[in-house]
Amino acid sequence: MNAILKVFHHGLIVPDVRAAMDGLSRDLGLDWADLRPFDPLRVWLPGEGWAEAQLTVTYSRQGPVHFELIEMVPGCAYEPLLAVSRAHLGVWVDDVGAEVEALLAQGWRLILAGASPEHRYGQMAYLVRDNGPVVELVGEPLRPMIESWIGGVA
Repeated sequence: MNAILKVFHHGLIVPDVRAAMDGLSRDLGLDWADLRPFDPLRVWLPGEGWAEAQLTVTYSRQGPVHFELIEMVPGCAYEPLLAVSRAHLGVWVDDVGAEVEALLAQGWRLILAGASPEHRYGQMAYLVRDNGPVVELVGEPLRPMIESWIGGVA
């Protein structure tokens, strides 16, 4: 994977998604896709197993690298991600499971994923190495839905 060529978003966990949208609209002139609640979003946490997150998410319409804003309910399954960093880079990958396994073999650490290892980590996984940036691997099968969402197609 040449991740830098496939970056499509810079994600931020924010305490108030609407306030963050307003501030970035004012400061950077960004427009936003519709807010989407994910309540619950079932995720898999290493050492813990299945858990649920309660999130509200949006993307900037401007790109090609979009801002993604995530508001999470405190105490939900995204707390391990927030404990590492409130920011991440989202990259498209053809095979999330294969990419996770390759990065784990290189010393990366899995923070959370869309599914368990037995289910090849689903269509998204967050990983970090040492004190580097958090990378979210997002499966190509999600691209049409995300691009429609960003583009304003219902």
